[in-house]
Amino acid sequence: MPRSLALSPFVQRLRPSVFASLVAQFKTLPSPPAPLHLGDTYRPPPEQARLEHAVALLPANGYAYANPNGHEGLRQAVAERMGRCGLPGLGLEHVHVTSGGTGAIAAVWHTLLAPGDEVLILAPFWPLVRGIVHSVGAVPIEVPFYHRMRQGESVDTILAPYVTERTAALYVTSPNNPCGTVLSAAQMLEVATFCQRHDLWALADEAYYDFCFDDQPHPLLASLPGMAQRTASVFTCSKSYALAGIRLGFLVGDPSWLDAARRATTHQIYNVPLVCQLSAMQAVVHGDAWVAETRGLYRQAADLTHRSLQAKFALSQGGGYVFVDLAEELRGRDVYAYLSELLREGVCVSPGDAFGQHFGSWVRVCYTAVPLPALEVALGKLNRSLERIRRGEPLAV
Repeated sequence: MPRSLALSPFVQRLRPSVFASLVAQFKTLPSPPAPLHLGDTYRPPPEQARLEHAVALLPANGYAYANPNGHEGLRQAVAERMGRCGLPGLGLEHVHVTSGGTGAIAAVWHTLLAPGDEVLILAPFWPLVRGIVHSVGAVPIEVPFYHRMRQGESVDTILAPYVTERTAALYVTSPNNPCGTVLSAAQMLEVATFCQRHDLWALADEAYYDFCFDDQPHPLLASLPGMAQRTASVFTCSKSYALAGIRLGFLVGDPSWLDAARRATTHQIYNVPLVCQLSAMQAVVHGDAWVAETRGLYRQAADLTHRSLQAKFALSQGGGYVFVDLAEELRGRDVYAYLSELLREGVCVSPGDAFGQHFGSWVRVCYTAVPLPALEVALGKLNRSLERIRRGEPLAV
């Protein structure tokens, strides 16, 4: 007789899919809604990086196991690009290839955390990071952060009350998903100083590093004094090059711990498919002009959103999102009821509670998911729906 089903403590801590209840409603709609809930792009990837070209680069044994540490040509290309971005002197030993940024973050937590360790998760945050912390038996501590930084508070004032003897690490992302905040060079230095003062590891999620809208250089956390050895930097081709489907990310860090992260990845996925690595290598080597063009298009989309969206949000300084506070409109009503109503208007956005427990009345709007003309139409529909609930019209049940 098989043992009775008992879900693991890890799985029991995972919240249901953010979009499950919303996506299930898609089948009832006359046409698909504008997918402003997706953290994705309408842009095709750089021409040289497309899979048909990568397949042509496969060696004769290209369908065999690949090097679990990552293709050397790709790792070298990443090291060289990181040098141009402010991390000079990197070699192959500083770069590990993972299954997307998600795989990189998992490798970091499985390498640097022990059960019971606490991680300061600067909120709002990318939803999966919380569950990955739980996967190693560590404890995510959600700290409302980015909006307070915009109000001029210091890093120490915000974070120090959350530090305990069990605090081991800090998770920060800039540009931020979902609110679009970009920490200034001075603010990044405050984060670096805080990590050193409290002897913390830092996981710098640099998924949107390439899409800061300010023309001033955006420093990588690992480039700041005293941070090279204690910072794990995560990058992803999903965001930098519109290659979400190939599931390719990079983990950059000091060899003193990165080699252990390679072993952790080996026991999770063994290796990333070689054809995906060749696609990524082409993107890293040839993609700078594409990135610059895409940054300009995303800035236009952000500007359109800033001008058009009639709601309460902070201007996006980079990335691909605005984070909208609907507390005044909802007045305590269920945000999911509103999202269901918005679906019938032909627009889907993300519920804010996915990005932290303090954001139940918020929604995330992705302005990179559709081209500008479609975005303008979708924002108009979103504005009309908000106007109706301001008038007190009932929400969908």
